[in-house]
Amino acid sequence: MRFGALFRRGFCRCGSASDLAPLNAQAVAPVRGGDPALGPAFGPLPAPLAAWKTFTDGPVSIVYTTDAAAHRFHALAPEACAAPGSVPEACVVADIDLGRLTDPAHPAQVQRTARMAAHSLAVFRDLGFRVPDTLTIRLCTFGREKGANYRGGTEVWLDHVWVSTRLSDADALLTVAHEVFHRVQYLYNATSNKTSPLYAALREGGARLAEDWVLDSGDRYLKDGSELLGDPGRPLLHHAAPGGEIAPHSYAAALFWRWLCEQHGERAGASDFGHEVMRTVLERMVDDSGYILQDLREARGLVYGEGHLDRFQHLDVAGGETLSTETDWGNFLVANWLHGTGKPTPDLRFDYVEDDAGDGAFSGKRPFVWPGEALRAEQLPAKPYSFVIPGGAVRAGFAARYNTIDVTGSSPPLVQLDFEVQDGMEDPLVQVLMVSRDADGREKLKDLIRSDRTRWSTVIPTKGLAQIVVIVAAREKPGRYRLALSAAAGQAVLHVAPCNAAAGTSFETDPRAGAWPWTSPDVALDGTDIRIRVTNRGDVVSGQATVALAAQGTTADVPLKAAAWRPVGDGTLPPIEPGATATLRIPWQAPAVPKAATGWGLRATVTDEAGGERLVVLSSVGALARPRRFDTVL
Repeated sequence: MRFGALFRRGFCRCGSASDLAPLNAQAVAPVRGGDPALGPAFGPLPAPLAAWKTFTDGPVSIVYTTDAAAHRFHALAPEACAAPGSVPEACVVADIDLGRLTDPAHPAQVQRTARMAAHSLAVFRDLGFRVPDTLTIRLCTFGREKGANYRGGTEVWLDHVWVSTRLSDADALLTVAHEVFHRVQYLYNATSNKTSPLYAALREGGARLAEDWVLDSGDRYLKDGSELLGDPGRPLLHHAAPGGEIAPHSYAAALFWRWLCEQHGERAGASDFGHEVMRTVLERMVDDSGYILQDLREARGLVYGEGHLDRFQHLDVAGGETLSTETDWGNFLVANWLHGTGKPTPDLRFDYVEDDAGDGAFSGKRPFVWPGEALRAEQLPAKPYSFVIPGGAVRAGFAARYNTIDVTGSSPPLVQLDFEVQDGMEDPLVQVLMVSRDADGREKLKDLIRSDRTRWSTVIPTKGLAQIVVIVAAREKPGRYRLALSAAAGQAVLHVAPCNAAAGTSFETDPRAGAWPWTSPDVALDGTDIRIRVTNRGDVVSGQATVALAAQGTTADVPLKAAAWRPVGDGTLPPIEPGATATLRIPWQAPAVPKAATGWGLRATVTDEAGGERLVVLSSVGALARPRRFDTVL
């Protein structure tokens, strides 16, 4: 048969050597009983049926053949046909004791496969997943005559999974676990619609992750993750092309699921924790059209930890009122760059727990940077960098591109970044990492600036830095953008830390290190005053700065909202020298509306009268009541 026919049907053909070929993701009407043209893997068992045998062990049945004359492509190899002797034989695979092989009427490989399946079902059941009551595995070889390397597969409309006759030991266990987890996934959502962006990423990436719960030393997700880092422009969530193609590298999404489980699991610190995160994701995937992104966002809101899947928490976008820029998509992209800087990376949001224990190919690997996008800042005064992303570079939703700027040597005091979307990409995520390096070469994230604007400019001070990393990512909408970097000097750069950030930084602290106070360290109650601190990160003295302070009361029934600010005071700061911090105190008098308020939101607006720079920082006093759903406020 032509393999194109297989691809058009969009089958799960896990572990294929044909991973470079696209799959068609158009919904396919289920063929009950399978397609005879596809043989025993996806079709009915071919004649002669008497050549097929069945071994049953509890809930697991294994269908196989040893008759090479009748089924030469599917028969077990002669060396695999040996049956256990009269004494029960131990079944140990990859140091896991799977019990005993006791039936001398069936080959040991067949019985081992049954033990692997029973073990996988037990692991998933013990982790709280729904599992099928019974399971049938067909041992056969799909595509062998074409030289392919398909390990196994299944489909929602099949009544079985299949596993290659050529697998043994750990390879067989990983494939069995992978296919069994597909049957687990089908119990939560039996969609055959493969056109959603999440379908391939969750089905294949989720099953690749599940392998690790059955055999922790398998680590196939790290191999796939290395491939993802090698081309970060590949979409994590693939949006189907007009022909409905599914990205065959969807297995690499396991790296994201593993990181998500590590970050938001309840058993922090264990290498296998977080299965409840994947379980919650599956439980939310109930939409009849397939797997949709909103279901994933809702699942993220149900698990442990502050933040959002991919959206900033804006109170008022136009007014610059932002409570949080903490997103899993952003943190994952930063983790991909920083995970090799230490074991563990000091900020555990940017670390992979399991990777701390080894020095394999994945350890220390970073996302690929195109040679023309690795710059030296000392070159920028003579030749500013301007890059217009080519069509298809960020070719689908949830893909990214990395730029690096080496700021060692004779770098300019400031680097200016200008970003502008030119086509599509309505919801970009731009992150600027400011990285320092100690005498031993260890890197540290000194600060992190984030923006989700389609047009954005910022000035980055280079003092004390070794490297600036710019990550431009798509969320749902891919597109084209222009990124410009140039040397800058003679500017004041005012800074006020946002809420939940450490003093002197621009991003939130790890919420697992302590509950977020939703208060800025630079806009906070100090005695009977609100103390406001403004730092000049530039290289020249600032102009006079004006500060306007507003507040609003909140209760459990009246949360923070954009239209409720009331002026409570203002003041003026004198010009601020480079590197210096100025402080202003405004007497605090809490607004009396509403009367039952126990917490108040604060909004400080700082304006440099000379340079025109304007900062808006939110903070709080008392028990602030925040909006329950930020994604409805956007």
